[in-house]
Amino acid sequence: LGRLDSEKHVSILVRAFAQVVKEAKAHLLIVGSGNDLEHLTELAQELGIADSVTLTGRIPEEDKPGIHRIGKVFVMPSPVELQCISMLEAMASGLPVIGVNDGALHELAQDGKNGYLVKTDDVDAIAEKILKLLGDEKLCEKMAKESVKIAKTHDIEHTLDEFEEIYDYVLKKKEKTPA
Repeated sequence: LGRLDSEKHVSILVRAFAQVVKEAKAHLLIVGSGNDLEHLTELAQELGIADSVTLTGRIPEEDKPGIHRIGKVFVMPSPVELQCISMLEAMASGLPVIGVNDGALHELAQDGKNGYLVKTDDVDAIAEKILKLLGDEKLCEKMAKESVKIAKTHDIEHTLDEFEEIYDYVLKKKEKTPA
């Protein structure tokens, strides 16, 4: 769910999903638009999984919560995320997550706790982790609950409290520093 440009590596997810559908009944929902949308559509056809992949294009903001509720797992294959709002929204909606161990995703996807981290562009690892979650309902539920807990630490009230603590600390240090 998000911008579909080539640097987001969504094609890696599509390739991983081609492995997933060989072993499990599943459907991949890709939400968003960008310069990679046509390529992703062609790739799904080329891999023979077009019937198991839906690319919605851009959706209204108010439809996002509903999209998260129909999902089982959220995957972010992008190595260029600084603060991945779409992953945070998925976590707040109670989804286990899979992300690449690059950028800031490790702050949200905590390996083994609320999902998994994999190496960038590791198609096999992404497929393996998706299958693991889809095949273990209890694990999925446990990780989903952890996702919600972790997401709450990023809510505005918690974040503002942390900023206030930082400002107080800096101001107190400044007061003690001789001019």
